[in-house]
Amino acid sequence: MKLLHDSLKVFSPGYQATEWGFDYPQIVDLATALAQPYKIAVMPVFYSLSNKHEYNTEFMQLPLHEFDLVLFTDIEWHSKKELIDWINTTGVTNWLLHVAGVWLDEPADSRVIYRPAWSFNFLRWNPPRQDFPTERPFAFECLLGARREHRDFVMLNLQQSGLLDRGIVTYRDLFVGHWIDHTPKRVADQFAGLELTYPYVSEHLDPAWEVKPHMDNSVSGLVPWEIYNRTWFSVVCETLAQGRVFLSAEKIAKCLQARRLFVVFAIPGFLQHYRDWGFETFGDVIDETYDSETDDVVRWRRAFEQVKSLCGQDLPALLQKLQPRLDHNHHRLYALEQEKRQQLQEFVINHAK
Repeated sequence: MKLLHDSLKVFSPGYQATEWGFDYPQIVDLATALAQPYKIAVMPVFYSLSNKHEYNTEFMQLPLHEFDLVLFTDIEWHSKKELIDWINTTGVTNWLLHVAGVWLDEPADSRVIYRPAWSFNFLRWNPPRQDFPTERPFAFECLLGARREHRDFVMLNLQQSGLLDRGIVTYRDLFVGHWIDHTPKRVADQFAGLELTYPYVSEHLDPAWEVKPHMDNSVSGLVPWEIYNRTWFSVVCETLAQGRVFLSAEKIAKCLQARRLFVVFAIPGFLQHYRDWGFETFGDVIDETYDSETDDVVRWRRAFEQVKSLCGQDLPALLQKLQPRLDHNHHRLYALEQEKRQQLQEFVINHAK
């Protein structure tokens, strides 16, 4: 008789079971899980590697060989090869893997499934709101996060273009995940003689509009409603903006949930992934062909031209025109989350033998 996903009880020492579509009542202790007719454990990856943040010596003592199926979870963007090579060191033979990033040049593996974890997990912490004010004092918001090459590029462009006063902009030095401590040459060469202003917080950003009284790394998972409600569109600098790894983080998901118009600085083809998922982007009001440009600096430059273009448009009228599309994207985000959840559940059941 085929198993039903909602009838399963699983062992999960952390949150990972929820990434696989299990509800909290389905998570049980080790003894209870091993007493089930079909024994399933849900584990993080890399728990045996001391150089990884998932390292946990207690997990190394778990009798995973006694389970019929082990579900591994990676919420970052490691390659399938690195992940599978590690799984092969655990002694687990019947396993499935959930990944949150896609290396576009890697071959598919029938044991691996993709789910945009960061895009969906933030929905648990941010209930939907209907905010759509008709008066907003600033053109855009650009919350740059940890320091990275494409974010230096955007900040330098904002300085050079004179647009800083048109938006709410932050580029803070308090976040973990800095990848650079100076502007790379290929970007610096675009702005000869211009020194990056870093760190930076717009002087017109009222602290009361922040998502927390004290800013720290946890703010990335919270929707900045008070800032959104004072700006017409978003300038989004994704986690990854070069290379061949697609990561759908919380940044665009915030815009989709909050019904935002946006320009994105990301890898080539980023917007096309979202269109393939059924979202509607804005190629009729800005030139989104930048998304197909493979040269990083050229792509970023062409994307910034769209920021300037939007700043020259009648933004209140434009947002009213786009509201049906923004509503569609909001609802599509929740529908996609349910579709991916269903895919995960079916993936588990189809491999449970």
